[in-house]
Amino acid sequence: DFIVRTIKGDKILIEIKPSRQCVKPKTPKKKTKSFMRENFEYIKNQAKWNAAMAYCDDKGMKFKIITEKELGQY
Repeated sequence: DFIVRTIKGDKILIEIKPSRQCVKPKTPKKKTKSFMRENFEYIKNQAKWNAAMAYCDDKGMKFKIITEKELGQY
């Protein structure tokens, strides 16, 4: 979502996501459309995050995922 540069000169690529999208959904007895959508979102995020980590490694940056748990609920 954005890049932060610290006072020390470190660069951090920040991704903000709901915590439910950061964990694999539990497989229900019956695979519903909702489960399929959540599973697709999880798989898509994993691919994006792997690419982001590779990019950050290449550029000497850090990668951080932040959820509402780190931000707090308002």
